Amino acid sequence: MSNKKNIVGAQVSSLRPYLQTPQELRASLQKLADMGYRTVQMQWWNPEFEPELVAAAVRDAGLTCVSTQDLYTAVRDDFERTVRLNVLCGSTCVCVSGIPAPVPDTASVLAFSAELAAMAARIAPLGMTLAFHPRAREWAPADTADSGLSCTELLLEHTPQNVTLGLDLYHSGKAGLAPNALLRRWAGRVEFVHFKDYCIAPDGSETLVPVGQGVTDWSAAVDACRETGVRWAFAEQERWEKDAFLCMQESLDAMRAWGFEP
Repeated sequence: MSNKKNIVGAQVSSLRPYLQTPQELRASLQKLADMGYRTVQMQWWNPEFEPELVAAAVRDAGLTCVSTQDLYTAVRDDFERTVRLNVLCGSTCVCVSGIPAPVPDTASVLAFSAELAAMAARIAPLGMTLAFHPRAREWAPADTADSGLSCTELLLEHTPQNVTLGLDLYHSGKAGLAPNALLRRWAGRVEFVHFKDYCIAPDGSETLVPVGQGVTDWSAAVDACRETGVRWAFAEQERWEKDAFLCMQESLDAMRAWGFEP
């Protein structure tokens, strides 16, 4: 078992409606800090905010931003601003999500892998890694029948080690994959995990709920995080049936009870 600490943080995308003015951004980050969060991953604040404003709000709340996240195309098209925010925050991980192809196949995945490798090389001198965050669709098989690899596996096998994996346990679960198996398969290359839970109503509709209150069996995932030394586990919940901040508090409480440290 790894002796690395498993740190619980907040994926700030969970509070998107409350990040749209400078005052809201500051108040929301301060509320996270008052709950007991110390680490955040930044996403979905008002895109008109300058990096200096966002970094100051994080710093003034007493929080540490260790990663930013956005769609690959958004990061690619606004690369300098993304890098500047990470530098200002002292962050070490730029995370991108989504393969920008309507239906990813082997050719598009390999082309995208080359783009990720090039982007990772640009930020490596700054001491940063590039993480790829797959959604459920990116865990689907590529069209190379003889490989049996998913799009994400194919991508990781054709990128250098400084292209890491941001593993969202909700999306991988929706793809029918066991989180403990994925964590062990890519041990040492998982930059962080997203903890997100959900319930299914009798009519088949889905509701996101605080971590530990849904249908997800977290015990295997928690054990695998401990064994493989995953450093950051971010609580995430972008839709709520009650107060969004209460949801983030309840997720933090659950993850701390499992041994994750702020």
